[in-house]
Amino acid sequence: MSIQDIIDLFGSQPNFILSYYVVILVVAIIGYLFVNKNNFKAPLSYLYTLLIYGVSIPGLLSFMLLLYSFFFLKGNLLELDIVVYIVPIIGLITTLFIINKSVPMSYIPGFDKISGLFTIVIITFFITYLLQKMFFGVLFIGKVQHLIVLFLGLLIILKLAFDKLKK
Repeated sequence: MSIQDIIDLFGSQPNFILSYYVVILVVAIIGYLFVNKNNFKAPLSYLYTLLIYGVSIPGLLSFMLLLYSFFFLKGNLLELDIVVYIVPIIGLITTLFIINKSVPMSYIPGFDKISGLFTIVIITFFITYLLQKMFFGVLFIGKVQHLIVLFLGLLIILKLAFDKLKK
């Protein structure tokens, strides 16, 4: 099973993705109505952490797939599946906006880690793109696997560098 098969599987069952984001948005809206800085205690903070990670990971993956399709594959953005590529990004932005309106993001445990992950992944993506555009060696002649290995290697190196920078 390839990555494209997984994307096609999700694209063929849009109700799963749509219901997933509807549930998360409804929980975030209910939280917006009842939660504020004063009553933000331990069970709610873990629920908000779960909501943030629940939209951030698929949203970031969808964002990376969208960038990959646009920059590397030179695909037509008008032909992309909206439910697979766009809905997770819209769900991510909307949910984070709603949660931020009720409680500052600094109050949510683990949000600094997810924002650091966003930064590292986006920097790694652009370094990989620049390396691909510079055409180093034979690595990028049609082999997506080499590009993914390079991306993961850069991700690990940047993560180690970022951790040393933070200390």
